[in-house]
Amino acid sequence: MFGGFRVGLLPVFVLAGLMALESARSQNAATDSDQRYKSSLLLSNVTELIREEYVEADQVGYSELTYAALEGMLNSLDPYCEFLDPQRYLEMKNETEGEFGGLGIYVGMQDSRNLVINMPIEGTPAFRAGMMPGDWIVKINDTPTKGLSLNEAIRLLRGKVGDAIKLLIYRPSVKETHEFVLVREMVTIPTVRGSRILNPGESGPDKIGYIRISQFGERTLDDFDRAMKQLQGEGMNALVLDLRNNPGGLLDMAVQVAGRFTVEGTPIVSTEGRFGASGRAVFTARGRDHYPRLPMVILVNRHSASGAEIVAGALKDLGRAVLIGETTYGKGSVQTVQPLEVSLDKPVAVRLTTAHYYTPSRKPIHKVGVPPDIEAPVSIEEEQAILRRQNWHMLTPQERQELEKINDLQLDRAVAVLKGIRYYTERRGSPSPP
Repeated sequence: MFGGFRVGLLPVFVLAGLMALESARSQNAATDSDQRYKSSLLLSNVTELIREEYVEADQVGYSELTYAALEGMLNSLDPYCEFLDPQRYLEMKNETEGEFGGLGIYVGMQDSRNLVINMPIEGTPAFRAGMMPGDWIVKINDTPTKGLSLNEAIRLLRGKVGDAIKLLIYRPSVKETHEFVLVREMVTIPTVRGSRILNPGESGPDKIGYIRISQFGERTLDDFDRAMKQLQGEGMNALVLDLRNNPGGLLDMAVQVAGRFTVEGTPIVSTEGRFGASGRAVFTARGRDHYPRLPMVILVNRHSASGAEIVAGALKDLGRAVLIGETTYGKGSVQTVQPLEVSLDKPVAVRLTTAHYYTPSRKPIHKVGVPPDIEAPVSIEEEQAILRRQNWHMLTPQERQELEKINDLQLDRAVAVLKGIRYYTERRGSPSPP
């Protein structure tokens, strides 16, 4: 009878539980709806209060106030979220297409306080002036950067091509402050740099190819394929892919470059949003052109971020490349740019963090980075020399001769590893790694 009692009441318990769950959902929905109404009303009331009573009447247009509110809202989430007003939205489009006006630096916020140079772009005013990753921008003209949002700082850095701008720079590594006067230029970004067969002084008789990707833009894959075909035509039998100081860029380009070194359909990276595995998206290798049998080393450092970490993490996980250098930056969050259909003026959008990246073996990238297989840390002085060597194609014969006296430890390690792989595979009589 006891067993019958339990079986008889079980459906009642289940029904009661379902009713309680449904009631809780209804209450949550009602609470959310109530909060949404109150929040919208608060924002609307404050907007009207400012418009009616703020002393400077010419500063309180609906567009200005709404854009300012959205900017503050997005900036409060994380350093990568951003409201893109009409001007910034247009600039963002130009950046991904590879051409924009400015100084040629990628900047970010460190600890939400200091404006930091993530990377100077080769051949630009900032690069020629000798600015380095990790430098703090203390002042822009006469405006202190402490307290500015990232968007406000970017607006001050940008301006009319040909106009001069004064920057006060603090270099934490040597605890020195320097003032720079730069002239804004139209910046063009070729993303594939310095492709060549390493000279005998670097690699001996082996025909080791070298390609550097400075970032991932809309033209990266075409430029990369062109460089690969050229090097293959010159007899390349191994490859060094240099992703040092690469700040990232377009996800699709990073996926396609990594996919060139494995078979079609192989997972390259996955993303998970707030709903975990249920919202998981997997990006796989595709396309016809592949270079699957080429021994390969990837150079990374602490400034390699985002798309560079996707390529490095995928090819490391898949056993297709040996990573040499330093643990990467750890920027493994996904930002999607979402145009807003309702705007007060010209087209606007939001850049919103919507997911995190994971390597093919489900290792996280965000805040931890991708560790190298072979660690090869360098000093600040060596890092400066590496930055110059990476732009071999831009150097004069005299500059090249001077730099040949300074070893690139990480590149030397890459050459040694590739020679070892070739020696091992030749002794075994087997083809290069798949």
